[in-house]
Amino acid sequence: MCLTEYNEEETMKLFKEEGREEGREEGRKETSLQNIRTLMKNLQFSAEQAMDSLNISPDEQKKYISML
Repeated sequence: MCLTEYNEEETMKLFKEEGREEGREEGRKETSLQNIRTLMKNLQFSAEQAMDSLNISPDEQKKYISML
């Protein structure tokens, strides 16, 4: 007798949704990086100016600086 019921279909659905969310987050980061680089190149902005223009929070800016 099993105390918990295992539903493989529901478990797989949860894993897929988790994977999708991770993919969305990665896509948002890549888009933000691309936008920062474009502002830096086309408008001669510093990284900080570009991120301020994009309303990126100071905490997030630290992460993006390391990615540039």
